Amino acid sequence: MDLKEIKEGIINNDKRAIAKAITMIEENNPAIYEILNDFKEFIGKARVIGITGPPGVGKSTLISKLISEGIKRSEKIGVLLVDPSSPISGGALLGNRIRMIENSTHKDVYVRSFATRGWMGGLSKPISEAINVLEASGKTIIFIETVGAGQIETEIAKKADIVIVVLMPYSGDEIQALKAGLMEIGDIYVINKSDLDKVRNLHVILRTTLGVEKTKRTIYVSALYNEGIKELFDLIDSCWEEYIKTGEIERRRKERIKNELIEAINDSIQRFIRAFITNNKLIQELTDKVYSKEITSVNAKKILINELNRKFNLN
Repeated sequence: MDLKEIKEGIINNDKRAIAKAITMIEENNPAIYEILNDFKEFIGKARVIGITGPPGVGKSTLISKLISEGIKRSEKIGVLLVDPSSPISGGALLGNRIRMIENSTHKDVYVRSFATRGWMGGLSKPISEAINVLEASGKTIIFIETVGAGQIETEIAKKADIVIVVLMPYSGDEIQALKAGLMEIGDIYVINKSDLDKVRNLHVILRTTLGVEKTKRTIYVSALYNEGIKELFDLIDSCWEEYIKTGEIERRRKERIKNELIEAINDSIQRFIRAFITNNKLIQELTDKVYSKEITSVNAKKILINELNRKFNLN
């Protein structure tokens, strides 16, 4: 497919074109930006819902049920699942969870897995551009599921309009609830597997830790038995309407744009650093000198930083 075909395919909700575009984003193919630059009018068309929480609480199953409910409501749905990469091989599960999700082949549903590839915060680097592609394809709601690595997942708050934190009894969430980070970014708290006991204890801990106002949107569901899903979707809708009226969505989206600009700066700096480090003989020389006690590590660091400043005219 050429760029024109990909662009037209995305606008016409062609899954093959969407997949091609997102692959180009993942591969850092510069040609993709010729397409994305033409999608300015579509930015912000979809509600972006982040779903996070500790591993094993049923996030993927919950998304599956939300998709089914969204189809009933004539929503056009995008789902971005972020899988952890192995720090050794770089591999990821990629695609395994897609097969577990109901209606993933529905004409109005597009589901894609990403590998984190070392990207911090429980997300994958291409997420922002992938959101833009899905918006251009006509999606009205986009769910993003983070890797489920606990409290490092706070980055989702910089990408989503609304953040859902999923918890369950017997998973250690009672202790997690006492910690900052992940728990503080939630707009909606879902206590999954409500068929188990101790769910009320977890709710009490949430209210005690975060306060009544912060946890006013707490809901019990059982994704396994499809209980509470309609009510959760209604809660997402009501939260959205409230945030639109108060200007919170506008504030968050402006903050998202600012964070993306900062990410671009950080990426450029990292490229400079990688270029400086790669096959740099000075680093090895300094390593040998520090080891042989010719110089101290403090002096070695000063020499290296001075060389970095000189090379990139940073003074």
